[in-house]
Amino acid sequence: MSKYETPDYDVVMKEDEYEIRKYVDFFIVEYENIQDPEIRNGFGSLFNYISSDNKEDEKISMTVPVIQEVANKKKTMAFVVPEKYRNQIPEPNNPNLKVKKFDEGLFASIQYSGFSNESKELKMQEKLEQWVEKKGYQKQSNYMMASYNAPLVPPMFRRNEIWVRVNIS
Repeated sequence: MSKYETPDYDVVMKEDEYEIRKYVDFFIVEYENIQDPEIRNGFGSLFNYISSDNKEDEKISMTVPVIQEVANKKKTMAFVVPEKYRNQIPEPNNPNLKVKKFDEGLFASIQYSGFSNESKELKMQEKLEQWVEKKGYQKQSNYMMASYNAPLVPPMFRRNEIWVRVNIS
């Protein structure tokens, strides 16, 4: 599927374009900066971090997806930490980057291709939200946008997803 490491998950249920996935916990390095509310410097800051701008001066392999979230009108962008660093994650030099644990759990997801934009993301989020409500699942988080591709990947080969943590019981 990809030459990049991605977090482990099992597909618990699939229905049309929707999935319920069980993710195991993993770590992320998250960019949040109140001086940069549109996270314009998010990807560059995360790229610098994996390019050795960290306390250990260590180059870190790229992973996917890059995860974006809007919470309380604040945007964040996060990089998934490779599994090999799980017990010793290089500390960021950039004060806008923080290491966080992404707790295991169930996530409803919908996948789409092409270039992503705010309009398409909102449309897919609404579709996922309607499906979650129809199934009677309880939403447990904000919606997240997961991007899996480098900028030069042609639109028809791009993979984007919207995720939301859910309780299905």
